[in-house]
Amino acid sequence: MIKNECRSCGNTDIETVISLGESPLANNLLDTKNLKEQSYPLKMNYCPICYNCQLSYSVPRERMFNKYLYVSSTTKTFRDHFSNAAILLSEQFGLGEESFVVDIGSNDGVFLKPLKEMGVNVCGVEPAGNLSEMANKNGIPTINGYFEDDSTIGQIKHKADLVTAFNVFAHSDKLKQITENVFKVLKPSGHFIIEVQYLYDTLNDGTFDNMYHEHYNYWSVLSLNNFFLNLGLQISYIDHVDTHGGSIRVYVGNQGHLVHPSVSEFIQKERDFGMDKIETYLNFSNMINERKTNTLQILDDLKSQGKKIIGYGAPAKATTLLNAFNINDNILKYVIDDNVMKQGKVIPNLNIKIISKEEGYSKKPDCVLILAWNFYREIINNNLELLESGVEFIVPTQNVLVINKENYSE
Repeated sequence: MIKNECRSCGNTDIETVISLGESPLANNLLDTKNLKEQSYPLKMNYCPICYNCQLSYSVPRERMFNKYLYVSSTTKTFRDHFSNAAILLSEQFGLGEESFVVDIGSNDGVFLKPLKEMGVNVCGVEPAGNLSEMANKNGIPTINGYFEDDSTIGQIKHKADLVTAFNVFAHSDKLKQITENVFKVLKPSGHFIIEVQYLYDTLNDGTFDNMYHEHYNYWSVLSLNNFFLNLGLQISYIDHVDTHGGSIRVYVGNQGHLVHPSVSEFIQKERDFGMDKIETYLNFSNMINERKTNTLQILDDLKSQGKKIIGYGAPAKATTLLNAFNINDNILKYVIDDNVMKQGKVIPNLNIKIISKEEGYSKKPDCVLILAWNFYREIINNNLELLESGVEFIVPTQNVLVINKENYSE
């Protein structure tokens, strides 16, 4: 469905600032090669009134989330991140045996698990049937449903001290309904805490491959502040966190809470950067084109030398980057991924097969293109034997890195 109005303020005078062409759904991996997956426009529109950035096309939620292959607990980085978040929030809000926490898009329960182990009462809400089943089997009470649906929140029988949404508040076309439902289940003094990929970091670091259809929205503090103020709510505190190439943790409550100076500091930083000006986004689009040229030049040079190249990591961002740069199985025949649910699958419309690390090693690659770039140090550290054997690692960030045993430091 084409989205002609701003999801945040309703303005219909929005402008396209980035276009990555047509792309398949990033996490809908295929079972076999040579299958054709439906593609959709992947364009970002900008609202000059409230500074919101959103995709121009909304794919039906059921196509993306009813069955989901991304498992948050796969990487130690995320297990540690959510464990630390659970400890921090428990201390900040004095959570204990009388407390109740609801997590939206709870995946396999990676955040709720450490809270439950501390004695806190928890409930996850997860639209993917396979993940909610996994969480329930692991002892994390989880409702299979969408939080914007009244039938889902009707199953939550207690008022919550906290409602959290980690890396999912950009994943819906119905953000107002979600927010309204959050404050139906929250205690009046409760807080809504979200983590979202930070658009400032995306623009500053060139991580355009964070754009894919699951992310309907791309948040700055400027746009989030306008969104919540329009709903009679306020942001009271913001913290920067390292996940997904740079994210922000945002504390939202009813009006009347003390507002921390961090809110105005983030807004000023964004204005200084130019996030309230359309030219900033158009310049970013030009940078993407330059990065495509540089990456393809490196890969073409390696191929012309007879080098065998494989990829590492098949997150959603890999589908975006590979499709935007037209990198198919003529360049990469295989991509390694540690998630067993992805192994044996094929990246849509590119015919690139996803394999285990063991199988990847057996291919004896000369070069590894790291597609899960936000974990590139963890990936290299877990594969130092490849580095020591002379394999080069290519990291396609804004300034494309070529890493070998001579120039790498842990």
